Amino acid sequence: KPLSNLFRDLAKISAYRDRRFSGTQEEFEDALLKSTTVYVGNMSFYTTEEQVYELFSRAAEIKKIVMGLDNNSKTPCGFCFVMFYSRDDTEDSVKYISGTILDDRPIRVDFDWGFQEGRQWGRGRSGGQVRDEYRTDYDPDILLFGGFGRLAYTTPLN
Repeated sequence: KPLSNLFRDLAKISAYRDRRFSGTQEEFEDALLKSTTVYVGNMSFYTTEEQVYELFSRAAEIKKIVMGLDNNSKTPCGFCFVMFYSRDDTEDSVKYISGTILDDRPIRVDFDWGFQEGRQWGRGRSGGQVRDEYRTDYDPDILLFGGFGRLAYTTPLN
C-alpha cells in the first residue's frame, strides 16, 4: 500500500517515546506501526469531545475518543486519544489532520501505541501535561482561572 510506505521510516512515525511503555524500543516501534490509535496534542483546554469528533470523523469512522484530563482538577488539559477501526483510517488521520487548526490551535496528531486505562490523566507535577509546565504560550485565562470555564476576552483597562 503506498500510503503505509510513508510511515515505514520510524523517524516519521512518532518523535515521542512513552516512557511508561513497558516493552523494548523494538516492541514500541512495532506497536506504533500496527496501532489504530492516535495521540492528539496541543489542543485548547476548551476543545470539546464533540469538536474532536467533528474533525476526525472527516478522515474516518471513529471507534472511541478519550479526552485527556488534569489529574487534580479533572478538567481537560490539552490532549486526547482517538481510536479508529482500521490502520488505514489511522494513517489517514495522521496524514490529513496533523497541523490543522482546531479551536484556534494547530493540533499535533501522532501515532500512539494504544490507549490503556490510566493514560487519560496528565502526568505533570501540577496534574496537567508535563510539557505545559515548560510552556509560555498558555491560553490566557488558564493561568488565571484554572480552566474552570471559558471567559469572554475583554480589552484591559488602562
